[in-house]
Amino acid sequence: MKINLGLIGVVVIAGMSVALVKSCSDARNLQSDNDVLRSDNFMQGQVIATQAFNFSRFNQVAEHANRLNSLIGTSTEETVIEYREILRREKTCDLPVPADIAGGLLEYAHRLRASAMHTDTDRPDAADDRAPSASSMTYCQAVLWIKPLMAVIEKGNINFAGIRQIELDRANLK
Repeated sequence: MKINLGLIGVVVIAGMSVALVKSCSDARNLQSDNDVLRSDNFMQGQVIATQAFNFSRFNQVAEHANRLNSLIGTSTEETVIEYREILRREKTCDLPVPADIAGGLLEYAHRLRASAMHTDTDRPDAADDRAPSASSMTYCQAVLWIKPLMAVIEKGNINFAGIRQIELDRANLK
């Protein structure tokens, strides 16, 4: 009976030792999983913070570009009004630009406009709402096109500069 009690005691101690080892292993696994989750949460926090910074910076760049483009638009309108007043007094203002040149310019302008429009099959093509053109243009009309065209180029350059700045900022964050 003494041997049975000793054997039972050894079996109980062995069972408890196995349970303790298993419990420690489970605790280590839980701690490891907890560390991985903390690390994942930290990295997600960094990604969210970076995205928030990028959104804020991109919005600042876009706002700056829009402000500059608005100023350019206003200045262009004022200049065109001034040019019209100057050209109104010109005696040669109504001379026509040669038909081949005028036709080419008008066709190119209409093609650019049409390519910029989104097609919608449910509605008429908004890019083709003009009356058929006789492809004639006066020298004064051509002069009045110059400032608005230059303004569009300048606005595009401002937008491209903003995109370059955003890309530079993003490259510096890496």
